Amino acid sequence: MKTLIIRTDKLGDLYITLPFINLLRRNFGRDNIDILISENIYDHFKEKNYIFGNIYSFPNKGFFKKIFLILKLRKYHYKNIIIFDGKDRSLILAFLLKSLKKMILMEKRKLNFLLKIFFLKNKKYNLIYDDRIESYHSLYSKLLSQFNVQIDETDYRFLKYEKFEFLNLPNNLKKDSTDYTLIHIDEKWFSNYYIKEYTDIAPTNVDFINFIQKIIIKTNKNIIITTGIVKLPFFDKLKDNYFKKIDNKLYEFEFNNIKVFMFLNSSMKELEIISMNSKNLITCNNPLRQIAGSFNINLIDIIEKKLEPWYLRHVSHIKKYNKLFRKDFRELSNEILLKII
Repeated sequence: MKTLIIRTDKLGDLYITLPFINLLRRNFGRDNIDILISENIYDHFKEKNYIFGNIYSFPNKGFFKKIFLILKLRKYHYKNIIIFDGKDRSLILAFLLKSLKKMILMEKRKLNFLLKIFFLKNKKYNLIYDDRIESYHSLYSKLLSQFNVQIDETDYRFLKYEKFEFLNLPNNLKKDSTDYTLIHIDEKWFSNYYIKEYTDIAPTNVDFINFIQKIIIKTNKNIIITTGIVKLPFFDKLKDNYFKKIDNKLYEFEFNNIKVFMFLNSSMKELEIISMNSKNLITCNNPLRQIAGSFNINLIDIIEKKLEPWYLRHVSHIKKYNKLFRKDFRELSNEILLKII
């Protein structure tokens, strides 16, 4: 009989769950694993059929769409339903679906009172409480403990490896992009575009160019810069003042005969492949850090100091993890340089 895994939140949350989905797939067989994920990332993950038997999309909006999903899933009498996200909507969904056993990770503060009564009194429900302190990998291990299975190193390689050459990119980028450092810059580097109460990093173009030149001097290797979905003036100025246009999404800068490629508007697929082939990954609390952990890449992760315990819950399993705290970019850039290999 099949197992349904429910994880209806963001990309990074699904990434951190995938090693445990791999664990179940390895023990139960791919065809016996169905997953339900957020509508926002469904189109990207539906291609990864090496992970699951069936994949379903949880609609962001639309009452009747959600009713249709419930009716569709009620056709199956699952042996197990496992909720990794702890969302109220997932608790309600699990209550309405057929299953011999339901394993649920939940936060006490999010419980609907009536559902709590049902869950605690019904023996088919196994509840693991998230105290918002314990690492996710520890919590997920507890959630799956009754299956008597153990996580393996191979389970952490949660995405299939794809060579850089698989990307549809200009030949000069393919040729010059081996053994590179990846810098992913999104809105989180700029408090005005993210959370205003956080310590601002906000590199200037001059300081950033000086920084990448120092990386080149240290490593003598290429650099790739990728971006998030929020349009930032930072990149417009870089394009205008320093980089040469190759095409509408690719720009190039050269220093000491070493190339720096700025790759704009990347798809999830492109970001995954660029990340898994990098030597160093510099990011600011981005889902790509899970890929760095999966492929044993040197990860430099920039986090807000006052929220350190929260952020570290997500990365306890990553071996090459370097933690830096948010601060002005001039000081931060020197700390990053010390962590680059």
